[in-house]
Amino acid sequence: MRIISIRQEPSYKEVAAKYIHSKWGNETNYKLYEDSIFGCVFTKEPVPYWYLVEHSQQIIGCIGLIDHDFISRTDLSPWICSLYIEKDHRGMALGSLLIKQVKKDAEKEGFKKVYLCTDLNGFYEKYDFYHIGEGFCPNGKLAKVYEAVLTK
Repeated sequence: MRIISIRQEPSYKEVAAKYIHSKWGNETNYKLYEDSIFGCVFTKEPVPYWYLVEHSQQIIGCIGLIDHDFISRTDLSPWICSLYIEKDHRGMALGSLLIKQVKKDAEKEGFKKVYLCTDLNGFYEKYDFYHIGEGFCPNGKLAKVYEAVLTK
């Protein structure tokens, strides 16, 4: 098993765009994912970062770190997004490894905190995230906003 940073291994950018879009996108927004993922390869900015998890030459998960997620809380940044682990590989702490990698890179880029939005209960708390409020998604749905402090 290995974590692939698209910034460090840009040859995976097409694979990453297709895989991450297949898990989180819809029929109208492929270019949104492609542009962000391809853009992380050449940017000098601290975000975005995109990652894949590979096991036995098969992609089995993903995660991203972006400037803003699709939520009304644009006062907060950066955001962890698109965490996904294939069902057959869940329960093996792969999500934990991805979250740790994102936090490490966010801290390296000088961020003191990271944020995420979710409708899950009890998952991200295991990784030192704390509920700090709510925000609205583009469809008007309310989502919980979480924060993790990177430096003490």
